Amino acid sequence: MFLTMGFVDEIYQRAKKIKKKILLPEGEELRVLTAVDYILKHDICVPTLIGDKERIAKIAKDNGLDLKRVEIIDAKKPRDFDKYVDLYCEIRKHKNVKQKDAKKVIKENIVFYSALSVRAGDYDGVVAGASTTTRDVAKAAIYCIGVADDIRTVSSSSLVILPDNGMGSKGAFIFADAGIVPDPTAEQLADIAISSAKMARLLLDEEPRVAMLSYSTKGSGGSGSSIEKVKKATKLVMEKDPDLIVDGEVQIDCAVVPEVAKRKDPKGRIKGRANILIFPNLDAGNIAYKLTERLGKARAIGPLLQGLRKPASDLSRGCESQDIVSAVAVTALRAQG
Repeated sequence: MFLTMGFVDEIYQRAKKIKKKILLPEGEELRVLTAVDYILKHDICVPTLIGDKERIAKIAKDNGLDLKRVEIIDAKKPRDFDKYVDLYCEIRKHKNVKQKDAKKVIKENIVFYSALSVRAGDYDGVVAGASTTTRDVAKAAIYCIGVADDIRTVSSSSLVILPDNGMGSKGAFIFADAGIVPDPTAEQLADIAISSAKMARLLLDEEPRVAMLSYSTKGSGGSGSSIEKVKKATKLVMEKDPDLIVDGEVQIDCAVVPEVAKRKDPKGRIKGRANILIFPNLDAGNIAYKLTERLGKARAIGPLLQGLRKPASDLSRGCESQDIVSAVAVTALRAQG
């Protein structure tokens, strides 16, 4: 069952206008096929599946799904295989990867084939993770799509949409990092904040306002390695992007509640109106977005991999079909550049 919210509907409508080609390599997963049925009916983008055509046809028939218009790449004999082997060898030549090794990796990891298809320009983006670990999706994206020229850290963010639109950007937030970097350095944390601001500029209706989160607000927690890291990262972000509204270190209540910000941090830059939340480590980010999703009844789209040459999105293995549709739509939007 698909329930839509105003903010998500807007993303779907924006994606429809640009008709990007998005590759979904987990083509024999029912949740993916249900999502593709919805995508086709609502003309959100041009999806392509990878899998066994006969098995996909049977799953579709058994579940009343109409997939007649979708392109399906045979996972056993994927087209352009040799071209992607050559491409992988070229990309990984600094690791002295040989043809036989490249063939083995790509045959055994269909997400590598998918990421190479995007790197080659044959598809505009890839969405995977319904039955593949985040580690494998991220590895394929980093090795095959590659890191963007203007950033050094590949990370992830999640678009989190609350039922109450009084916070963030009409209820929408970017949470980062929620899936990739376990314990970022101050330099990595600064990269994550800048990448997340780019994501926010594309997806949110308002100017990015970044909160560098901590258990302390402007020294209230004393000193400690975590606090010092967040303070240093905040300074680096300000140096790299002077026009970006960013502040830290701040606690979450100070970041999102104006009344609390007036008391705790009256001279702060975001004044309780943050729409981007940067967490000090992966534990905090992952717990926060899943907690907000499950207990706060929020919609969470992602993790969205950022800092890559071209767009790729991970999925939680606990995702539902609607989550996949949303991730595909966001990936299509990101592909417009």
